[in-house]
Amino acid sequence: MKPTRTGLLAGWAALALGLLWSMLAYRAGRLECAFAYLSAFGFLASTLVGVLALLTMTYVVNARWFIVLSGSGLLLVSPTLYLPLLFVPIALALRLLYPWAGRPLLSAETLSASGQTAALGQVWMSSGPFLIRAAVYLLVWVGIAEALRYAALAQARKRSTWLLTHRSALSAVALPLLGLSTTWASFDWLLSAVPGWNMTSAGLYVLTGGFASALGVLAVLVHFQRRSGWLPTAVGPAHSLALGRLLFAAVCLWAYIAVSQLIIVWIADLPREAAFYVPRAHAAWRHVAALLVFGHFVVPFLLLLSRNWKQRSGFVAGLGAWLALMHAVDLYWLIQPSARAAPSLLDLGPFLLLGALASVLVRLRSRTAPRVPLHDPELARSLGYESP
Repeated sequence: MKPTRTGLLAGWAALALGLLWSMLAYRAGRLECAFAYLSAFGFLASTLVGVLALLTMTYVVNARWFIVLSGSGLLLVSPTLYLPLLFVPIALALRLLYPWAGRPLLSAETLSASGQTAALGQVWMSSGPFLIRAAVYLLVWVGIAEALRYAALAQARKRSTWLLTHRSALSAVALPLLGLSTTWASFDWLLSAVPGWNMTSAGLYVLTGGFASALGVLAVLVHFQRRSGWLPTAVGPAHSLALGRLLFAAVCLWAYIAVSQLIIVWIADLPREAAFYVPRAHAAWRHVAALLVFGHFVVPFLLLLSRNWKQRSGFVAGLGAWLALMHAVDLYWLIQPSARAAPSLLDLGPFLLLGALASVLVRLRSRTAPRVPLHDPELARSLGYESP
């Protein structure tokens, strides 16, 4: 998918519209806009980390069927390089987003009286350590993404580099780093902004939703790359079926985590935990909750049961785009009720802004990206893949 003039113009137009929309949202309410941007950033970051997780997993297990699609995955992680820049608005809005950010520091006497736990908690949840940890998470993701891209470019140019030679071993190290950093980032960036959100599996929940979103976006990209001739004609129903199976697994895992957490809260029957669900199950937010139940699990689960449908790239792409949208709605439903009593169309601005920006960056960086790893010794087997 080379960056055509029409595609780039459409991307820049969507970016301008998203910027204008976000400015209108900011003028209407700084707090609401800040929370909407946090939701949109969480969606983009978790989707990019989901693609990184997919790439590293396939390198670790030597998934031959994915080799021909690895170029598409590497293309999708291109915007990761710019995540630190996109985090700047969140850093500037700390006092708006996080209740602890405006809390005055305790005196030495108070800290000594409250004990080491309270002292450590206050230091941990303060602006300086928060920003340092955020920088570490972002640098880990950028480092993994750029290392994988560099190894792919070296392979395309027939250059043997240390990164290419040890790519599987590096991916094995990168996988737990992605899991840990995403878990801590979820607690830092999302949970600490939402009063009452006590979810011990939040990291896995966000990563699973991001993984499903990543698979969905990849399915869309692969479908259009096949139609445009970017991918070889040998990429066919078997590869679509493999993507569809992964989507099915991600949908089931997401639903399992969500239901398990709800059951735990229901059984415990603690007011401080149940209070999180009360505003999200009433008023206009209850319709969003119903949409997630049916749109993020029930309907995709039933549709993905069919083997024949999963073999159609158009079907997998359409359902993948829908699941990516559901992941965005999911994070919006979790975060935005802290700032709004009801959903608003103004909150679409940051999502459109970051989505359009990611699309433009993918198109611009595709100029130097190899279509398929032509010099990979397992490429022929990947092209001839037959799903069991």
